[in-house]
Amino acid sequence: MIYYHFHSKDNLYQAVIEDHIGNIANFIEQTVVAETDTEEFFLKVSEFLFSMFERRADFVPILLREIATGGGRIQAAMASLMANKGITSRLKSIIDYGKYRGRFRDIDSTQAMISFIGMNIFYLLLAPAINSIWEVTDEAKFRKERPAAVVDLFFNGLKASGTDEG
Repeated sequence: MIYYHFHSKDNLYQAVIEDHIGNIANFIEQTVVAETDTEEFFLKVSEFLFSMFERRADFVPILLREIATGGGRIQAAMASLMANKGITSRLKSIIDYGKYRGRFRDIDSTQAMISFIGMNIFYLLLAPAINSIWEVTDEAKFRKERPAAVVDLFFNGLKASGTDEG
């Protein structure tokens, strides 16, 4: 039945990647519309990434393998599922609007979004090594606290000088 639906292992592999990226894209798309508080939006995205990677731990080796082989499949999935839905431009516009309002310093919104994604994904991909190197003894607690820590670090890096709001 798998070959009937996918015709090859490569097509099945691409479908798995697209499913994972699609879940992320759909969540972000729905949350951008529903959430008006910028910091709360980023916290929800961070929490979603952590919970998704926890529920679908089998995706981590697939993602690492994909990165090691050049990332062509994930690039295709992200282009079709995130860029085509306008998610990348919508995320950048959140940063740009914060800059316009004076909440955020003058920072490149693309650099900011890539940094936010990296702050989330880096730990998720390399948790066993990071836990060992940084002596994380209670991984469950660390994972629970990580989304809020990422958002705190991210927003304090964005704040314009002299602003206290998040």
